[in-house]
Amino acid sequence: ERDYNRFLLEPGYFSQGNGNYRDANQNRRSDIWFNPGVKDSGLLTFFNLLQADGYNPLVIKPDNFIFQGDFGFLNKFFSPEEARQVKKRLEKPFTPGELLSFIERVVFKGVQPFEARERFLFQVLGSSLRALSAEHGEGFWIDHWSYCLELLEAYLGVYPENLRYILLENKEFIFFDNSEVVRPRKERYVLRNGAVFQYHSVVNNHAKAALIKKREIFPHSLRIRNGEGEIYRTTLIVKMLSVIANKFACLDPFGAGVEMEANKPNWYDALNGLPGLLGSSVSEALELKRWIIFLKDSLESIGLNDEDAVSLPGELYELLVGLERLSSSGLNDYAFWDKSHSLREEYLGKTLLGFSGQEQGLRIGKLNVLLANYLKKIERGLKKAYNPKEKLYYSYFINEVVEYKTIEENGRGNFIKPLKFKQMPLPLFLEGIMHSLRVAESRSQAQGIFKAARKSQLYDRKLKMYKVNAPLADMPQEIGRCRVFTPGWLENESVWLHMEYKYILELLKNGLYKEFFTDFKNVLVPFQDPGRYGRSILENSSFIVSSAFPDQRLHGGGFVARLSGSTAEFVSIWLLICRGQRPFYLDKGGRLSLEFKPVLPGWLFSEKARGDFPKNTFAFRFLNKTLVVYHNPKRKDTFGPQGANVKQITLEFQDRPKQILKQPCISSPLAGEVRERKASRIDIILD
Repeated sequence: ERDYNRFLLEPGYFSQGNGNYRDANQNRRSDIWFNPGVKDSGLLTFFNLLQADGYNPLVIKPDNFIFQGDFGFLNKFFSPEEARQVKKRLEKPFTPGELLSFIERVVFKGVQPFEARERFLFQVLGSSLRALSAEHGEGFWIDHWSYCLELLEAYLGVYPENLRYILLENKEFIFFDNSEVVRPRKERYVLRNGAVFQYHSVVNNHAKAALIKKREIFPHSLRIRNGEGEIYRTTLIVKMLSVIANKFACLDPFGAGVEMEANKPNWYDALNGLPGLLGSSVSEALELKRWIIFLKDSLESIGLNDEDAVSLPGELYELLVGLERLSSSGLNDYAFWDKSHSLREEYLGKTLLGFSGQEQGLRIGKLNVLLANYLKKIERGLKKAYNPKEKLYYSYFINEVVEYKTIEENGRGNFIKPLKFKQMPLPLFLEGIMHSLRVAESRSQAQGIFKAARKSQLYDRKLKMYKVNAPLADMPQEIGRCRVFTPGWLENESVWLHMEYKYILELLKNGLYKEFFTDFKNVLVPFQDPGRYGRSILENSSFIVSSAFPDQRLHGGGFVARLSGSTAEFVSIWLLICRGQRPFYLDKGGRLSLEFKPVLPGWLFSEKARGDFPKNTFAFRFLNKTLVVYHNPKRKDTFGPQGANVKQITLEFQDRPKQILKQPCISSPLAGEVRERKASRIDIILD
């Protein structure tokens, strides 16, 4: 997928490989819509890789397993001597591929294949614990946590009845333990030619590295008793509150964005110099707002009493409550910045080696007040990130220190303490605008964002596409490598396909169907002129040369094959237009229901009959098993005031007669059977 990522695949059965956290996280969000059986496994993987400081390791490695069962079952598959050898191997962590290769190579000495490998592996894994494996890689990107909510939303989209369970009851969530830590402010601010910069923000803590190294199993799972006790296990809401607290405490000196405090930027990592300029990102502030809104809405939906409580680590409780006290105390922006960062630095110091193990109950009533006050603070900051002339949000800021003092500490040198900042916005980026659509409060507000984006310098009027950023000519070279590229090329003012697809997906989610399908044919690669695009229109590119590039002959040309990001967004688009926003839901009685609400223009329905499909139909596979066929004899759009509506539904099963429903929704127990992929075909008549 990317040659520079050095991906390695295990040369064996059930092969696994490494991957980068962000890439794998965003690409897994639709897994559950193709195999509901994965259930919460993706949630556990990516939430469990989040650390107590809100960050995560970069490189995800193959899963290891630790056998915990009775070895007696080996006699069903092996002779006594063979069983002894396999038992010895099972006493150590293994991957499925390693184990099977060991059996064929060492136990059977390559003479015969292991015919019963799948039955054997089924029993082994059923008695084994999964151990996540990852390594730090380099730095900490500030956006990686945000993709976890998309995984959670997808899970609840298929299993809406599990909200309480996944948020409050499942205690399988842990924290990843990493010896790479973020240094406090006084250790990462430096003077260069009279200006304050932020360098070398992440360092390997040797005491923590030694503690992790001496653990025999699950070395990277955070423990209690300051790292010497048992693995700390908790609920998803605690993990989410941990992230919220850490990111809220990282708001910049103006409250407008989340700071790039840990050597790396966010998704747009071509701004690799911005962390050194004490840069901050509005995109993550908007995502923080989205997480808080999700939690508030979820708690209300579950219907907890104010006196109910969430149990969380005492250290996290102190951080959450301390930040709430600051946010409601009327402090000016600088004072809030200074005190909130000090609170977090105290928290990071206390939890460096692990949690103490002491827990504190946070009442739901108090939690709701806390989250509401966080939101108010975030909203005040976001107003400063809004450009009233453009009617759009900025994405990034440089936070320049214009006043500071030098603090002397005996034996530790001189440290810089900023006293006053000046904030400078970078030109518009499509990224922040996309994130603002995610928290749009109404369809009309989203429509306003769309219209403003069309009028901005982000819209390429020649190509009718969206550029990743507005011109950067007035920006210093220090912001990052994007500045060195010719405008319209690579990461500077080109059409960056992944972000463009993200943007139009948000139009779709906000119900801007007319606007979406206007852009649909202009921006999606399958509708491009192959001669101009310069490669197969069945293949996405990293970027498309915009009309900002000096050589007009290259305008609209695609460069650098890329298979993940834009494809992940397209899969989400495909899912939404085929089945609607939330097909599974709970009725007033709390029973599972299913209702298809496709978002399809009339021109996407077939003009001719083909095979089992008459003309005026559109078909897709739901949950990768059930064939769903829409019949639209009038070829009407399925959205808008005059859109076609569901008139009749026919369900086919392998083991019983067809069932015909004269209603738009599929109620229980049929909805559950469809989710279990027992229905072979569903025909839906539109009128």
